[in-house]
Amino acid sequence: MRFFGDYHVHSTYSDGRGTVAEMVEAGQKAGLEEIGFAEHGPRNIGCGIKSENMLLLLKEEIARVQRIYPAVKLYTAVEANVISLEGELDVSGKVIKQLDYLIAGLHPYVLPAQVRELSWVAGNTLSNFLPGQALQRRVANANTKAFVAAIYRYAPQLISHPGLRMPISLEETARACLARGTWWEINAGHRFPDYEQVSALARWGVDFLVNSDAHFPESVGALDYGAWVLEKARVPLSHVKNARS
Repeated sequence: MRFFGDYHVHSTYSDGRGTVAEMVEAGQKAGLEEIGFAEHGPRNIGCGIKSENMLLLLKEEIARVQRIYPAVKLYTAVEANVISLEGELDVSGKVIKQLDYLIAGLHPYVLPAQVRELSWVAGNTLSNFLPGQALQRRVANANTKAFVAAIYRYAPQLISHPGLRMPISLEETARACLARGTWWEINAGHRFPDYEQVSALARWGVDFLVNSDAHFPESVGALDYGAWVLEKARVPLSHVKNARS
């Protein structure tokens, strides 16, 4: 299994440590044919872009860098944050329409759309420290509600690292992805999801995209975990959107 693209890469526009050009050069050396920059949305505390308009500046820079590296196809995207239980994202539809694709993700440290949803955000943090199945269930139910609502509302091309540090119902989220044509990320940088989860998702017919979630040039195209877990789970190549035999 050989991967031809890495579509979840961060640069200095958000919390990455490499410029766009540095990340592309590294990806080209790694043998990639395509690279997608998906910066964190603006309501990701400490990691996000300063404003959604930064994505349009990123798009302009990517166009300039594309001329320097014509052998690698470059894309401009965003890893938008789900910021409400109704599935709102922190990037407007006006900006999303100007990007090549949309990634939606749950992150534990975000500014929610409404003050009343601070309890939802705080619940995820508390559930990591406080025991109790009741709390875990409430948190997972709320996360699933928000994620599924975002999938139906926006039909993102991809959802990023679903379930990482924010528990969800895999099956319910998978059903939403299948209904809206959304792909499920295998995040090689976080080595997530694990074999058991990938096996279950494959049985339900989910399509996968393997990404590095690179924040450093040396991590661009580092996708070996994806190959390992997909092959172990015997996922058909037809369900892996950025791989060839």
